[in-house]
Formats: sequence, structure tokens, C-alpha cells
Amino acid sequence: MEINVVGLKRILGRLSPWKATGSDGVQGYWVKNFTALHTRIVNQMNEIIKRGTPTSWMTTGRTLLILKDASTGNIPSHNRPITCLPIMYKVLTAIILDSIYEHLERNKILPWEQKGCSRKSRGTKDQLIIDKCVMKDSKARKTNLVMGWIDYRKAYDMVPHS
Repeated sequence: MEINVVGLKRILGRLSPWKATGSDGVQGYWVKNFTALHTRIVNQMNEIIKRGTPTSWMTTGRTLLILKDASTGNIPSHNRPITCLPIMYKVLTAIILDSIYEHLERNKILPWEQKGCSRKSRGTKDQLIIDKCVMKDSKARKTNLVMGWIDYRKAYDMVPHS
């Protein structure tokens, strides 16, 4: 796998510009807009992939404790840890993810039955929102609603894999 500037720009296009920074303190905005650095970033990323391990600063995060509920008080068990990773780590893992996903799609390895793994597919949350809207619409119109549910539990085990 080799990274190029076009691939890097595609990843940077999806990057949130002002998310919380990692230990490097660099915002996504600067990496996106300093295009003169893109060739250097690609070279360094390719070197990391060739070497097989990133440098330690890339994998060192900054952990913050976020209070779950202010009314419960500042007890350690009432905090949720969030770790912010350096921007270059996020970029590198996104590039690797894209490469793996392209390989899976190109070789038709992802079965369509496993819809949750596919990009641009609707997940459980989307389905629940749709159901809620349908129910609300049916109630507003004062019409009968007929629904069918399919139990997908163990469905993957029943799909022939030949």
C-alpha cells in the first residue's frame, strides 16, 4: 500500500477542522490548508507504513475526564474518559481504513447481508428514527399501521457461505 497526495486530500476533506486536539496540539484546519506540507506528509506516512510502526508521539493521546451528570457530583466513577489523539494518527488510520475498505469492496468480500458494515448504509439509529416518524405519521392521520419485523438474530449463520 502506498499513499499519494490525492488520497491524502480525500481523507483531509472528511476531517473535522476544529475537533479537540491530541498531545500535538494541531487542529485539522491547519493540516488541511497548508497544502505545501501535503507531499512531505505523504512521504512520512509512506515511511511509517514501510517501517510497520508509527513513532511514539503519534500514538500518545491526551485523556480528559468529562463529567457525566453535574448533579451527581465530582466522583471519579461519574466521569467519562475521552482520549484525544494527534491529528497525524487520525489521518494515518483513516488512510489505512480506506485502503482496507477499497480492497473489501473491489474483491466483493463484504456480504450484502452484513449491511451494518457498508458505507452509506442505514444503521440501527436511522431505522429507529424512521420507525418513530412512521408511527407519528400514522397516529396523526388516524390510520391503521401494519408493520412486519424480521428477527436477524443468527441470520448470518444461516446464510450459505459457499
